Amino acid sequence: MTAESHASSTTVQASPRDASEGDRSLDVGSRTDVEVVVPTTIHASTGSTGSPVGDKGYRWAKLVSDLLTPDYLETLTGTLRDYSSLPDTVTLQLFQYLVSVYQHRLAQDIETYGIDAIDTSLPHLKLATGRRKGPQRLELVLDEDKTKAYLKNSLAEFFNHAGFKEEFARAIGANLVIWALEDIEASISPDTLQQISLSSLKERCSAYLLDPSSPVLQEKISFFGQIYCQDITQKIIDGFNLPNCTLQDIEKILGLKQRPPAETETNLTLDPIAVVPTCIPIASSIRAQLRPDLWQRSDDELAVFHYRSRVNPANYIEHYITNPGDIAMLPWEAAEQIINKFGFDTVKLQLIFAAQTMDQGEPWKSTFTLRASDIIQLLGWDKNHNTNMPEKRNAVASTAYALSCLLVRSVWVEGRGRRQIDASTPIGRMWDVLIDPHGQIDWVTGKIEKPEEVYITISPGLWTKHFLNRAGSKAKEALHQFGYLAKDILKIDPYHNEMALRLAIQLTLDARIRARNQNPYDYRVISLLEEVLPKLELDRALNNKYKARDLKKRWNKALNLLMSLGWRIEFDPETYPDWLQPGSKDAKPQDWRKIKVIERLLQAKLTIKPPHPIPDLLDKIKDPKRPKAITPAAIVESLTGDIMKSARQNQGWSRKEIGGFLGVSADYIGKLERGDRFITPELETKLRKLLHL
Repeated sequence: MTAESHASSTTVQASPRDASEGDRSLDVGSRTDVEVVVPTTIHASTGSTGSPVGDKGYRWAKLVSDLLTPDYLETLTGTLRDYSSLPDTVTLQLFQYLVSVYQHRLAQDIETYGIDAIDTSLPHLKLATGRRKGPQRLELVLDEDKTKAYLKNSLAEFFNHAGFKEEFARAIGANLVIWALEDIEASISPDTLQQISLSSLKERCSAYLLDPSSPVLQEKISFFGQIYCQDITQKIIDGFNLPNCTLQDIEKILGLKQRPPAETETNLTLDPIAVVPTCIPIASSIRAQLRPDLWQRSDDELAVFHYRSRVNPANYIEHYITNPGDIAMLPWEAAEQIINKFGFDTVKLQLIFAAQTMDQGEPWKSTFTLRASDIIQLLGWDKNHNTNMPEKRNAVASTAYALSCLLVRSVWVEGRGRRQIDASTPIGRMWDVLIDPHGQIDWVTGKIEKPEEVYITISPGLWTKHFLNRAGSKAKEALHQFGYLAKDILKIDPYHNEMALRLAIQLTLDARIRARNQNPYDYRVISLLEEVLPKLELDRALNNKYKARDLKKRWNKALNLLMSLGWRIEFDPETYPDWLQPGSKDAKPQDWRKIKVIERLLQAKLTIKPPHPIPDLLDKIKDPKRPKAITPAAIVESLTGDIMKSARQNQGWSRKEIGGFLGVSADYIGKLERGDRFITPELETKLRKLLHL
């Protein structure tokens, strides 16, 4: 073992060390044998320790209780944390013990699984071989100063925990009171301590305890801190539950693994109009998350969500609930707890996962890693100042956890005759999710309670192989379906605009499914409400005028919000008259009472088109062979990738050069030209000016 000023290097061999993490005893430094007493054991006559005697014991206990107020314990805790040697001493003991455990665990893993099982790319691990060919050695090269600084920083949270104040600060404070009493007794005549009133004693003790600048007090605090430092260290180590920690867990405790490699992260930037899969598993799983009332208890006591094709009842999707890490389905009672976590947050996150999935060439073989902070921004949560960023990151992690519990089983056949494509899949996860929080370990809970970042690695489930492969596109219906997501949907606040969000999600899925219909955007109000609301809610509105009025207000508010986000809504003049429309101040007709307003509303017809250019993009899906008529001299309605590419080449610019002008990558320019990315209005304006179009 070699040591330098700021780093240490240790060779880890395959044979385990004699000590193991199962042995919890600490052998770091030496502990001074000092008799530590509590105030209820002081004899009034001599100040020596012993058993409390009657009123005397009560007298000292009352004095300690009066002096060690919550405010004083808070101050004492701060002094112990910021001005005493206690943090440095505990940090040193933790460092030595945890490094020993880490070395032992490395050796164990190497002996059990081989050196290839160790992530030797980490900066604190170094592979070394001798001049002659021989077995590889793994050296542990730690930056001691950096690791100790990380441990000390984590320790600050431990000092702030209520348990520390109650156990250790109170014990140290009690001994400070004893010291003050002994010093007072030494300064007066013998046997007079008992004659001093409690109020006078309290005042005189306070003079000792409440002057943090006193060198004597600081010396005593440091002295008692040294006495308790090993107890504090042992308590922290017990909280880690080291025998059940993985090698990676110990790396996090030591701060050796602060973040995943940068190349594994995906830059989460959704276009205003993003491509998303709208195939049956996506549609059914979204419905399963938004309609918990449709989950059923099966005969074998499992929670199951059924989705059957309206065209062919033999085609169906089923969803189940499981624990992360296994495929065993949870019984109803346990599954219900996960189902209750489903809702708008899980749906929005799934749409983000789905949009990223469309960027993968073969999703069933791909993984991508997203940062919770990026997801927070995309969802508009950064504008909510009622919760802090660590809490928001934890909320994203909790939402991702719920999605990881969702299973899918599909039996789906598309096409006819020889062109049939069987999409039957074994039961599997919708999303395989790894949640990796990074930040300071809370040494009381053993968790990262306030993550500085949460990295979420997603592997789309094997359903993508059956529903997103190119062969599926030949079936023309459920397989290989994709549509377009207006990014603004993700920022709709469900607490204030629940109906609008429900409608936007439903209409987004419908737009692709109905793309080949003669009138794909025509709806009757009741058909939409039946999709997004439980039947019981509609029945109540039909039978209660107050519920009816509330439903109409929510519907009108939802339509107004969608129109403000670019959705184009037209009302059928015959079934949806002006006076019934949102925001109308027209007088009601004389016969309006003959039929309930809610009944008129439910039967009304309207046209709802998603924001531009989604209808144009869906028209291309509807008629992919439609010839493109482009006149070079004509001003086209929208800039296409082909026009952009041709103009760029005419200017003699490379993708990298034009990307530099626009502040985007060459790869992004390529996606724009291929049509894999939508050209936003802002980008179109810049491109037209740059390319002289």
